[in-house]
Amino acid sequence: MADLQPLLHDLAIALHAPTVVLSGRDGQIRGGGTQGLLHGDLRLLSEAVVTVDGHEPEPIGSDEPGADRARFTGLLRPLGGPGPDPTVWLRRERHVTGSGMTEELSLVSTDGVTRRCVVEVVLAADFAPIDEIKSGGRRAPVAPGGTRWAADSAVSEVTAEGAEVVADGPRLRLRWPVTLAGTTTLRWSLAVSDERALFVPAGTRLSRPEVHADDRRFTALLGRALDDLDGLLLAEPEHPGDAFAGAGAPWFLTLFGRDSLWAARLALPLSVDLAGGTLRTLARAQGTRHDPETGEAPGKILHERRRDGFETALGASLPAEYYGTVDATALWVCLLHDAWRWGLPEDEVRDLLPTLRFALSWITGAADSDGDGFAEYRDESGHGLANQGWKDSGDAVRFRDGEQAKPPIALGKSRRTSTKPSCAQLPC
Repeated sequence: MADLQPLLHDLAIALHAPTVVLSGRDGQIRGGGTQGLLHGDLRLLSEAVVTVDGHEPEPIGSDEPGADRARFTGLLRPLGGPGPDPTVWLRRERHVTGSGMTEELSLVSTDGVTRRCVVEVVLAADFAPIDEIKSGGRRAPVAPGGTRWAADSAVSEVTAEGAEVVADGPRLRLRWPVTLAGTTTLRWSLAVSDERALFVPAGTRLSRPEVHADDRRFTALLGRALDDLDGLLLAEPEHPGDAFAGAGAPWFLTLFGRDSLWAARLALPLSVDLAGGTLRTLARAQGTRHDPETGEAPGKILHERRRDGFETALGASLPAEYYGTVDATALWVCLLHDAWRWGLPEDEVRDLLPTLRFALSWITGAADSDGDGFAEYRDESGHGLANQGWKDSGDAVRFRDGEQAKPPIALGKSRRTSTKPSCAQLPC
């Protein structure tokens, strides 16, 4: 039986792109499925299991107070008194940054008894790439050197003040002997870096409108939604002010033409800054040549850019920079028009007009080879995406009788006429 893609619905997620940490709802990172710290399409921490005197906390609650934070509470009944009420528990608070994570472990006793115990955190890192994780694969952890792991130009390094650090094969054990009377707080951190990383945390955040609503749940929902969107913001290292939204954690936490453009368009009521950053980032990657392997064509807007090529479970093999999308170019044109209408400064619009003209030349030319007004697509590489619209799984486009469509394929939404009103009024 083929390996299955891991499920995500039961995981706790803390995010600050390009870093995301996924764990069980008990806070433990056990090295299975998608759990771990992922940074720029690599898993740089695959295990982080906390015990006290060899006992794992019994989970009784967890929450995610912000996009980049998660909190967990677990009981330690074997350490407590003989009565029915728990008297010892552990609070575990996780904070994720764009370059790592920190955990604060608060061991709490309420019965007035002084007790000695050992808090231990067992860590491992397998440096698995995102496509291997997504396809359900597993690999052995990398052996540490001191307090760090290194592989494939990436590094993970642990700091743990006051802890004894012991190498145990491919794992590190952080141990704190504790004399507990009340509350004792311990901390450990992981700093990650990757010389080949394509993107860094964006240098800007979204503007926050002041919102008043009769239902307080609405303002809380909006605030959390903006926190989550902030957590997805990335930028190229050379252009930290040009923010764009990664398409989603963990599988697509990178630049995706279609998804990044949609997110920027939906955020226009808040600010035009995200639109401007997204437009410029994609303009810099606009196609300039014909390349069947990558799907690149002159004027075409990028589909996705990753650290490495991506192997899908259905056999597609995508290059690190891939242009296999029929709609991102038209969406780029529409976003430029809408951003201008929402107030994108005209000098910024003018700077993008050469990209616009180049994009239109692809839409009206190579994208519509038979001149019927619809953009057609086919995978010319033999190992790219068979479907290149929003529904891009291999069997997504069918006729009414269930028969799969054969290339060239034209989608009803990808019409060259749809771009004409979008550009007619732009400043020249």
